[in-house]
Amino acid sequence: MCLEATTATALTGSRVPGSGDDQMTPKESEAGAAAEFWELLEPVNRKVYNFIRKTSGFSQDADDIFQETVLQAFRYFRTFRRGAKFEGWLFAIAHNELRKHFRKAAGAPGPLESEAVGGPGPTRREDLVREVFRFAEALPPRRREVFFLFYDSGFSVAEISGITGLRQGNIKFILNQARERLKRDLGERDE
Repeated sequence: MCLEATTATALTGSRVPGSGDDQMTPKESEAGAAAEFWELLEPVNRKVYNFIRKTSGFSQDADDIFQETVLQAFRYFRTFRRGAKFEGWLFAIAHNELRKHFRKAAGAPGPLESEAVGGPGPTRREDLVREVFRFAEALPPRRREVFFLFYDSGFSVAEISGITGLRQGNIKFILNQARERLKRDLGERDE
């Protein structure tokens, strides 16, 4: 290595490209991976958290499930294939953490928190949104998860299959049943 490169490395702590010393130390490599992880997490952070909250039935455990999802993702980030869709990979981890939660809770959904909407009374649209959430909350955990992945998070049937491990036909069946039941339930409500 030339004297200039050695001096630059010593003074700045950085590598000089083309100096023959382009390899990073394990600590530098870990720091780069950590920075990349947080950068990839930033745009999907809120979406994953909302998915967990809704799928867990607005359980008080949602924060813990989200935290465990992020910890597991960070821990296993080295297994993430570059070029793959980070969002799908992260949602698959959230799916696994939700499954653990439901196994521990024996599938008992938590109570629906009422959220302040603002204004004196709910509008027709707000009322309808509440009804859809109540409907989704009553679904079994696996169906609730598929419902929110499709209708709330905007994943395709193929992406949901990759996240949950369910076959695409099963996902379509779950979504079709949910649609039909929701139409029936909302139709009865309006009568």
